Amino acid sequence: MEFKRFEALIEMFPQVQIFSTEGEDLDRVITHFLNQRENVSTMSEAMQRKIQQALAPFFQQRFISLHDAEAPLVRNLLLDKKFFLQTDRYIDDMAWPLTDPEKLGEALNIADLAEGILDRKLLSLSNGELRRVLLARMWMEKPEWVYFNDLFGGLDPEYRAHLAGCVADLAKRPGLKVVVRLAREDELLPEIPAFVYADKTFTQYAGELPKAAATPKFKKAELKDYEIVDLRREAKDERRECGNDNSGEILFDLKHVNVRFGDTDVLKNLNWTVRKGEHWAVMGENGAGKSTLLGMLTADHPQIYNNDITLLGERPGHGLNIWDHKAKLGFFSPEMALQYREDLSLLDVLCTGFTPNLCRAENITWEEKAKAREWLTYLGFEDTSISIRKISPIDKRLVLMARAAIRPPKVLLLDEPTQGLKGEYREKLFHLLQLLSTETTIIMVSHYEEEWPPCMTHLLRMPKFSLN
Repeated sequence: MEFKRFEALIEMFPQVQIFSTEGEDLDRVITHFLNQRENVSTMSEAMQRKIQQALAPFFQQRFISLHDAEAPLVRNLLLDKKFFLQTDRYIDDMAWPLTDPEKLGEALNIADLAEGILDRKLLSLSNGELRRVLLARMWMEKPEWVYFNDLFGGLDPEYRAHLAGCVADLAKRPGLKVVVRLAREDELLPEIPAFVYADKTFTQYAGELPKAAATPKFKKAELKDYEIVDLRREAKDERRECGNDNSGEILFDLKHVNVRFGDTDVLKNLNWTVRKGEHWAVMGENGAGKSTLLGMLTADHPQIYNNDITLLGERPGHGLNIWDHKAKLGFFSPEMALQYREDLSLLDVLCTGFTPNLCRAENITWEEKAKAREWLTYLGFEDTSISIRKISPIDKRLVLMARAAIRPPKVLLLDEPTQGLKGEYREKLFHLLQLLSTETTIIMVSHYEEEWPPCMTHLLRMPKFSLN
């Protein structure tokens, strides 16, 4: 069964899930249709970007502006009769849709959030926490249409299973029209009719839908403290080429590290050492402190000065030069992609990776330009002169990841690099990381079990202490 128009599809299937690697094009089609309807509730990355751009125009602001007494709280977003997103740089021209306060308990349960989240500043939330708060708000509105754009993007494994069950139940409500866009085929939901979108055509999914939502391999209730897993012991012989004997140079040394936001423990008594030649995957629930940990390693987080930390041989407050430190790192995060505002060609963007700066690089050699062109071609960008502002957000992420890695740096830090990437992009990225691993230490945050290149030697699992 095929449909050329979304209107025809939704008329026959008022509850539908659509898998597509052409996310941006599909989102435009669905959004154009829904903009002509009333009482529409949406959970999307675009809403998340809107809030983050308004509250934090640069990456470090998430860490240094948490004492702003005027900053909006989760309570304001969920319960204010008229909520306007307002800062000294941005103000909404229309209030957000009304919410029903009586649905707060149900919404927090659906989002798997404790009531204490209400007093958290929006700026303090992790990507995953903010996404779940937006889900709670959507549940409190009174929609006739519900649109989940990339339903599981940035969410931890256990919560994905919880949310899948909730959405499947929601789709059974009479009179409610539900549209779910999924970026990964393995995340299709049970029971809801499924279609694949490609080449501007909706085709009925030919595979078998799961009988139930996927169950995560690791349960949060089991994790009370940090856990380190040596992946080399579980690896096959051919993967041991990236291992070492634990005698390498110490790059990062964190001793009894604690980070708190108000009354919330984010990092608690963390002891962690990273050596040259090791490659670490980092996993944990939304709000477990994964991005905070990376902020400590990049020296962006102000609480590095309150803790016993050594960063590439230097101690904060005792000789660490932050700019010299950053020059040795490659770094990517979803926030960085969100806040990148340079109007450069793809070639020029990659060439900035040979320097410590994000702006246009000077004195780039022809060898460096040739390497940048080679990487862009490998990643599928044939026109290297196109502006980065003209490509999709997902393509922009891929280019900025390549920029972080191309030099190559002493350490490469990647925060959720595979979020939203189609399989082809993930494979190419992992291939580049595998090649890079012989000279660069890699630390990457992931929400997907075992979704990392074969060279990874260790896994750090992080608990969420606010649950305990």
